[in-house]
Amino acid sequence: MPVWLHALRASFTFLTRIPVGGFPYPPKTWEWISIWFPFVGALIGVLQTIVWLALNDYSDPTRAIIAVIIGVVVTGGFHEDGLSDSIDALGGAYDRNNLLRILKDSRIGAFGALALILALMLKISLLVDLGDMAPTAFILGQSLSRALPVVQLGIQPYVRREDPESKSRDVARSGRLQAIIAVFWVAIITGGGFIAGVEPMIITGCVVAMVVVSVVFGVYVQRRAGGLTGDFMGALQQLSELGIMFVMVSV
Repeated sequence: MPVWLHALRASFTFLTRIPVGGFPYPPKTWEWISIWFPFVGALIGVLQTIVWLALNDYSDPTRAIIAVIIGVVVTGGFHEDGLSDSIDALGGAYDRNNLLRILKDSRIGAFGALALILALMLKISLLVDLGDMAPTAFILGQSLSRALPVVQLGIQPYVRREDPESKSRDVARSGRLQAIIAVFWVAIITGGGFIAGVEPMIITGCVVAMVVVSVVFGVYVQRRAGGLTGDFMGALQQLSELGIMFVMVSV
C-alpha cells in the first residue's frame, strides 16, 4: 500500500476513536498522516451535519449540544484536551521549563477546566446563532481548522521531538511539503464552498480568521515555549474553529 494511502488510515487512528485497525504503523506513515487532517475534519463535519439535520424537530440549542457531543465522542475530545492542557500551562507557568512540565501533567487545573467549559459553551452558543448555517460551520470549521497545525509544523519546530513520551513525536516530523499540501486542502475546501453557494464574504472571512489565529497563537507559543507541542496543535485547532464560527455569525 502506498505510504500516502496508508497514512489516510493512520490519520483516522490518530484523530478519532474510529476503530480502523492497521497497527503497527511505521514511522514513515505517521510522518505523512498530517496531509489528511483537513479531510478527516471534513468527514467529522459531515457527520455532525447529518446529526443536526436528523434532529430537525428539536430546538436549535438541543441540536447544537448533541452535534457537539457527537464531535467530542468521535474524536475522544482529542483537541479539547490539547486546549485545556495548553491553557493550564500558558496560564500557570512562569518560564519555559515549567511550561513544558505542566504540559506533561495529565491532571487538569483551574485554567484548563475553565477554558474547556467556556469553549464548549461558546461553540454551542455560536451554533445556535448560526441556525440554518450550522451545517456549513460544521464542515468549514472542522476541516479548515485542522489544516493550521500542519501549516505551523512547516514553519516552526516541535519542542518535544526528542521526548520518548511524546504521543505526537512521529507526526511532528511533518514538514514544509505537508504544510503545502494542507494549504491545497484549504483551497479545495474553500473552492467547494464557493461552488456550493456559500457567500464569498463568509469564505473570505473564514480564511482571514484562520490566518489571524494561526499567526497570533503561533508567535505567542514560539515566544513562550520555543515552538509547538501536540497540546498546542490541539489548542490551535479549537481556537481557529471558534474563530471561523465567530466570523460566520458576524458576516
